[in-house]
Amino acid sequence: MAKKEKETNKKEVVFITSELKQKSTANEEYAKVKGFVFFVVIILALVGLLAYINGNFVTKDYNEDETTTTTTTAKYDSSLLTINKVFTVDSKNYYVLFYDASNNTDKEFAEEFAGYYDDEKVPLYKVDMSNAMNRDYYDESGEENTTPKSSDEIKITKVTLMKIKKGKVVSYITDKYEIAKTLKPEEDE
Repeated sequence: MAKKEKETNKKEVVFITSELKQKSTANEEYAKVKGFVFFVVIILALVGLLAYINGNFVTKDYNEDETTTTTTTAKYDSSLLTINKVFTVDSKNYYVLFYDASNNTDKEFAEEFAGYYDDEKVPLYKVDMSNAMNRDYYDESGEENTTPKSSDEIKITKVTLMKIKKGKVVSYITDKYEIAKTLKPEEDE
């Protein structure tokens, strides 16, 4: 019997040893899976932290409560010309008001009296001398040409009103009082 007991003990030892080996293998696999999951969690946490830092401090997307979008429709002012178009207007008889929009006084004057003017027979066009395309023709300290025959000959020194009839300058006014008198309709008394 002693022999049988030894064999049974041997089987038990072999069985216990193989069980321990399986447990240790399972423990090693479990440790690897546990390490991988831990690694993935750390990576995700770092990515989340980077996104948070980027959103709060770099682009400041997260700090904005509300996004406001303003859309405006572009307005085209057909009465606004550039110097090179002054003598190519379709009308045979018209006024052209030259002013410097960067000078608030001149701008207000031009807008006020252009707003008063209301004569469909003789249209009024405006030329903003502060526009980059018109600056070469504007010189406050220069000498003006009161009888230009083409756009290239125009020289403006201050607020000016030209009346053009059939492609020729028939009136050239630089006095603001006279310009106002010409553009503002007479009030009935």
